[in-house]
Amino acid sequence: MHPHSPTKDRIYNRSLWESYKALPARTRLYISMGVCTLGAVGLCVSDYMEKALPPTPHGTAKSPST
Repeated sequence: MHPHSPTKDRIYNRSLWESYKALPARTRLYISMGVCTLGAVGLCVSDYMEKALPPTPHGTAKSPST
C-alpha cells in the first residue's frame, strides 16, 4: 500500500461514532457491557464510601494550616 492510500485516509478521517459502528457487533456488545459494569461498580463503591466515611457538615471542614 502507498503511504496515503484512499483506504488509510478514510480510516483516519472517521469520527469516533463511525469507528465504533465499524466494529463487529459482538465487540460493541462487550464494550457496552464493560461500560455499564463500570458504572454500576462506581455507584456501589460511592454508596459504600458515603456510608463508611460520612461527609462533614458544611462549614466544619478543617482548613489547611500554613
